[in-house]
Amino acid sequence: MGIKIDALKCIGCMACEMACGYHRDDGFALLSACIVAYRTREKKDYFGVLLKRDEDLLIARPEGTEIKRIGAEEDNTSNKQADASAKPMLLREACDLCEEMDLGPLCVKFCPVDAITSDVG
Repeated sequence: MGIKIDALKCIGCMACEMACGYHRDDGFALLSACIVAYRTREKKDYFGVLLKRDEDLLIARPEGTEIKRIGAEEDNTSNKQADASAKPMLLREACDLCEEMDLGPLCVKFCPVDAITSDVG
């Protein structure tokens, strides 16, 4: 139950991040969003999405979706450079699925390519 992300559909428009920031702060404050769209410089058209949930981070990349438990021990063989991009997300509030909104999660409503879906509301 919750939000699902298909990184293969993501175009990196950041509409999800803008909608979430607006929900959190009644303004377009990207630093308060619990969802972040990102791309890499190394690969053209490579987009991913991070979503902070109550106890974990949902990391959606073109090669697949990963869930990292917040506070879990890291494997010493993992790529530390990739992990560094998730660290600022730990300071943000967890997704509340826009629970007080009649429309449901705003990130889902504003994604122009349906890369974000929900089974809520």
